[in-house]
Amino acid sequence: MSPQTVETLMEDIEREDPLDFGLLSIDEHDARRLMASHFCTVNQALEAHGLGVEERLEIMAAIAAHTMVENMLLNVDRLRDGPASAEFRDWLGRHGIG
Repeated sequence: MSPQTVETLMEDIEREDPLDFGLLSIDEHDARRLMASHFCTVNQALEAHGLGVEERLEIMAAIAAHTMVENMLLNVDRLRDGPASAEFRDWLGRHGIG
């Protein structure tokens, strides 16, 4: 795993699910490079502590899942506090989020 291969995979994912960098002072290439490098650094640290490929994969999957939950919460907060329609607020309430 290298930062470059992670960046390339991120670019592939973002073609299908683009991110909005409009409100940030960092461009998408720099953001991808920063996160890919960080992810690889975490992987190297886990390897240095003696964890095998399968154990590192499980930890990386847990990190990714945690990040997805955090992203969901941030988006729900943003939508809840924004000019959401009554229908969306009802949906949040039905799912125990509102």
